[in-house]
Parts: sequence; C-alpha cells; structure tokens
Amino acid sequence: MFQEKNKTILSIALTLLVSLATFAQSSKKFTAGYKYSNGFSKIVLNGKYGYIDKEGSLAIPCVFDYSNDFSNNFAIVRNEKKYAIISSNGLPIVDFKYEYLENFSNGLALYKQNGKFGFIDQKGKEVIAPIFEFATSFSEGLALVEKAGKVGFINKAGEFQIEPKFDFASSFMDGVALVKVNNKFGYINTKGATVIEPIYESATAFSEGLAAVKLNGKFGVINKKAKLVVDFQFSNIAAFKDGIAVFERDGVFGLMDTKGNITTENFQYIEEASEGLFGFKKFGLWGFMNQKGQTIVEPIFENIRAFSNGMAVVSVNKKFGYIDSKGKLVVPIIFDNATDFSEGLGAVKFRESYLFIDQKAKERIEITRSLDNQDRIMVKVLDQDADSKDALISSIALD
Repeated sequence: MFQEKNKTILSIALTLLVSLATFAQSSKKFTAGYKYSNGFSKIVLNGKYGYIDKEGSLAIPCVFDYSNDFSNNFAIVRNEKKYAIISSNGLPIVDFKYEYLENFSNGLALYKQNGKFGFIDQKGKEVIAPIFEFATSFSEGLALVEKAGKVGFINKAGEFQIEPKFDFASSFMDGVALVKVNNKFGYINTKGATVIEPIYESATAFSEGLAAVKLNGKFGVINKKAKLVVDFQFSNIAAFKDGIAVFERDGVFGLMDTKGNITTENFQYIEEASEGLFGFKKFGLWGFMNQKGQTIVEPIFENIRAFSNGMAVVSVNKKFGYIDSKGKLVVPIIFDNATDFSEGLGAVKFRESYLFIDQKAKERIEITRSLDNQDRIMVKVLDQDADSKDALISSIALD
C-alpha cells in the first residue's frame, strides 16, 4: 500500500495524464529531467541544449547541439561538430574549435585538434601543445600520452617525466600505474621505476593497496610488494572498495574480503558497491545486499540502478520508481523513466512531462507543456515546505 506522499505523486501523474489528453500535436519538442550537477540541469528545446537552475529559470539558453553535465563549474558543449568549454555563466572560455574535449582534471583539460592531443588551463590557454597521438586526463599530477606508437607520462609543464617506451599503460592510481611490456603486465611508480615486474597475462589498477592479476588463465590478488594475498582461482575480480571486491568464479558471482575470504557467492551477477550496497541478480531479478552478503532489498525488480543520495531507481514492467537504502518504496513504480538522485533531487518522466522530487517524495519542480500555448513549457517550482498554490511559475518558449 502506498503511503500518503506516494498517493500525492500518483495524483500528480494522473492529473498530468488528463491534461496531456487535451493537447493537440505540436511539432516543437522538449526533453528535460536530466540530473542536477553544480546546480544546473540540462534541457533540450527543439534539439538544442541549454540548462535550467533550481529556480526553474533558463539559466543558459538552448543554443548548443550537445552538452555535458556541469562538473567543477565547467561543462563541455558542442556546435557544428566542434567542442568548447563553458563556465557557469554560460560563456565559453575557449572557442568552438576542438575535435574533442574532456573536463578539467588536476587543473587541466584534454583537447584534440588536427588529430593531435594537448591540454588547456582553466583560462582557456593552450599550455601543452597538441603534439601527441593519444592522451588521457591528468591523474596524480601526470598524464598518459602516446608518441611514435609508445606511451609514457608527462607533467603539467608538458615535459616527459616517464619516457614513452610502453606498449600500454593506465593512469596513475595509488601512486602506481599498470604498464604492458612484451605482452606482459607489471607496475611502475611515478618516477618510472619498475615496482612489480611485468609477468602477468592481465592485471588491473591498484585500489586500496591491492590489484587483481592473472596467471595461467586465473585471477588472484597481490599487494604493492607483489605478494600474493588471494590465490589464482577466479575468472575475474573487480577493484576493492571499502575492503570488499566482486568476483566471478565458474560462471557465478560473489563477494570477497582483502584476505580472499568469501562473504557470499552463487549469484547471476553482482554490481560494484554504491553507498555500501551491492546490486545483485538472482533468478532473473534484482535486489541489494550489504558487504556481509546480507539481503537488504529482496530480488523483486526487473532492473535497478546504483544508490545515489540514499535513493535507487528500480523498475518493473518498464515503469520506474525509487527505493531508499532500507528497501522501502519511496516513489511508486508508475513513471516512464527516472534519473539517479543528485544534489538532493531525482527526476521522473510521465509522457511529455517531468517532475523533480526530493528524498521525501515531495514535488519540487514540474516541467510540462503549457495548456494554453503548446509552443511554450511551464515550469513550476515549490519550496520544500510550500503548498502548490504558493508555487513559483514561469514559462519558456519552444523557439
């Protein structure tokens, strides 16, 4: 049985259904309901991307062919197959001239121009020229780059700290990087010195001081001194997180601790942990368990997503709702789509209308086509404790 707040959500959805039935078909389209990041949510009007703020205002006009979510107060946008970066005021810090862009990491952003990769700073200055065949974003002060078919690492001045001599490498994590030499995998430190010899058939990056490595077709776990701490007996091992890793063995999945002790096993699949809970699949349905392998949410859902802000999207019969970390159904499974919670809000879609709701299932923002003018959309914003009659209502033209 739904709680009273869930009845409110259901009532809103039914009202939207009745209202939408009165619309004539409009050729002008809009899409909303993207998660909030840095206070902005993407909105698409007639195929052009922009951003609304939490007051429901169109903070950045819909003038882009594509845009990413904001991160660290910057967002990547695209027009006519060229990329730029905008700040939170909507103004580009660089012109639309790049073939590819990534957001800032360690203060620099990776770009591609004329088929080569370089880096810009947060003022848009090209501080490292595009001379590399391939590159990744900076991590722990170093960036992986490729030159003449080999990979090495540069510092923020663009100087090689580790010369390009490897067939493959990963970004630095935990002070070490995975490298491939003569088709075998090992590890180096930030000075380029080999700390674990390249003897493995496959390997993963270190996490919490441990890495999965493969010998004779099976994975085990080593520490940074190359000591084997979990024997070679697994088909796959994911990264350790809070002392627990997902593994696969003989076609089934389970959880292990840092000593290789099996917490639980015999699942069709297990997702990596989010907010301390693991999504698992059993008998074709999904639920959640904790690090001890104890079931917190019974496997009754057709699909789930990872927990975010204490809430997880769940799905049955292609309809979506939310549960909390105790497994309680907070938002009924009646919506056409739903996004992960972010910055305290989750978004649900009902036909051509969108609701942003808080963790108490209270409507905070509603975006729907205007009843009076189908070429406009109406945005209704409610304070946390406000009644519907006190909503702030604005409109946006579908131009």
